[in-house]
Amino acid sequence: MSSKDFLEAKEVFIKTDRIQGNMVILKESEEDSLYFLMFVGDAEITAIAKEKGLVEPKRPLTHDLYLSILNHAGVVFDRIEIHEMQENTYYAKIYAGIQGKEVVFDSRPSDAVALALHQKCPILVNRKLLRREMTPEEIQEYEMIVRTVKF
Repeated sequence: MSSKDFLEAKEVFIKTDRIQGNMVILKESEEDSLYFLMFVGDAEITAIAKEKGLVEPKRPLTHDLYLSILNHAGVVFDRIEIHEMQENTYYAKIYAGIQGKEVVFDSRPSDAVALALHQKCPILVNRKLLRREMTPEEIQEYEMIVRTVKF
């Protein structure tokens, strides 16, 4: 895949809903109509919220510990890529420099996003995984179709 296949998500939004669950939304900009959405667990949403400055845990989270150890060992994080979905599961890769060599690690996207926010490295999302927000007109048209369909 080339860099044209990826969008750099510069905005990370989180939403918690009792019915739908915890959601992480990635966008290139706040105004962009394309977005990536993933549902995450409580620990993952807490790690991402911490990196966005929304919560302040009293003790380091698990990823804080691991990143502290890796940073002291000289590991440099280059970027993360959320690159595909298989069987309703998203897959991510973490690209890091270790002793002058690029090393790639398989990762859950939620962990990769928390790491990228902590390390301030780019979050890249495969364009094939992006959704487009519906316009108000499209929403109205969709609602009309739903009303006319007999179940």
